Amino acid sequence: MARMGEVDLEEYGALRMRVKELEDQVAFLMRHLNVQYVPLGGEFEAQVKQLALQGKVLEAIKLYREKTGASLEEAKNYLGMFSKR
Repeated sequence: MARMGEVDLEEYGALRMRVKELEDQVAFLMRHLNVQYVPLGGEFEAQVKQLALQGKVLEAIKLYREKTGASLEEAKNYLGMFSKR
């Protein structure tokens, strides 16, 4: 067993293979479900936030759901963050 700072190359290789398998599974599911990964933050978050703050909540929810594949409840929860700021 390796101590902190030491690297067990066998375990490291196994972990890299497992991460690759998981990435492949996620990619497959995204293709199958026709969902696109949109990292939150940056321009996308600014656009959704701007719509919400302008009172265009339905447009903000629609955009969020289209880009993320989120449910209506998830989109509402996400937009709720902006009302608390």
